[in-house]
Amino acid sequence: MENKIELGKLSFYWRMTEQTNVPKNCVPDFVDFSFEFIEKYQLIVQTRNPKTWDYLETIYKENYNVGYLQEGHDLAEGYGNDFLNFINNSIEKFNSNAKRISEVGAGGCYILKKLKQKGYEVAAIDPSPIAIEKGKEYDIEVIPDFYPSKNEIPKSDLIIHYDVLEHVTDPEYFLKMHKADLKTAGLVLFAVPDCTSYINSGDISMILHEHLNYYDSESLKNIVEAAGFEALDISKADYGGVLYCVAKVSNNSNWIPKSGYDKFNLFHKNHIKLKEQINNFIIEGTSNGNTLGCYIPLRALPYLSILNSKTNIRFFDDNSGIYNQYFDGFPIPVENFEDLIKQPVSHLLIMSAAFGQKIKDKVLGKIDNQKININCLNDFIEKI
Repeated sequence: MENKIELGKLSFYWRMTEQTNVPKNCVPDFVDFSFEFIEKYQLIVQTRNPKTWDYLETIYKENYNVGYLQEGHDLAEGYGNDFLNFINNSIEKFNSNAKRISEVGAGGCYILKKLKQKGYEVAAIDPSPIAIEKGKEYDIEVIPDFYPSKNEIPKSDLIIHYDVLEHVTDPEYFLKMHKADLKTAGLVLFAVPDCTSYINSGDISMILHEHLNYYDSESLKNIVEAAGFEALDISKADYGGVLYCVAKVSNNSNWIPKSGYDKFNLFHKNHIKLKEQINNFIIEGTSNGNTLGCYIPLRALPYLSILNSKTNIRFFDDNSGIYNQYFDGFPIPVENFEDLIKQPVSHLLIMSAAFGQKIKDKVLGKIDNQKININCLNDFIEKI
């Protein structure tokens, strides 16, 4: 039994830039990454690294990568409306008298703006310049600090956050701190990336250095209960690969830590098998005059980093917001579907579990499958 999976230096993604070699405020392109397992929560985590945390504190104060829940982002409406529906349904079911809502890590204040329009009193706790700027634009109170804040926060009926709990070093402590900021009958309501399929298949495409914790419904429930809350609902989002949770303070604090390493051992075993298949496809696609296309390139970066592959590769994505932009460490501009059709690659790797087959069908509707060797992530997963 091993409690650590060393992966070496992987791409440190935190922004997109319009050109290569943009100054990074001492944040390197590639940083050591390894997985560990917190047995009592049954939670897979990124090994806590003080250097990585220093880098993260630096970038969280920059005007980059505050998430896709902001006006004008291609993904804001789909993800945002689904989360708003979950918030509205949870309020109706569990706290119909809610009036004040505070959001931790509000980013572009997209959700708070919508909630304010519905008549709620809203506030944000977020150190990023974008949150401060948008707070002024939308007339929303923003406390410019990390959570828990040193400043006094008025008690709220709801504390919400979207894609935050995967970023914190001690999620149990983070949630415990919510108790002091909640009114009686208050709710905690949040979303995290759903890593269930990645954990089951050993897929490291879920890796981001910004993500310290990789949740499935089991580990999420354990964290919530360990923090002294009762999980009222943990469910998959109707849109995208997200887990939602709504919880209230528990009157029963007798949470029992879990035991066993079966989950982590299976993750490690499947990771080795899956990595070998994907790496072989990358090597084939970049050798002997071939060109490899990576669709949803962010998900391919961990595998490309391990192989140190940067040549004979093209990146494709349907997100217009990153078109013709670059990931740090990879001098490869992001192209779109039309670019792929105009100039096909010999090999195409589609790194999306949720939308991979849809993208594959769209590509094959335009390009003869005899002219392109195309594989989705799920094509590899089915073989392990």
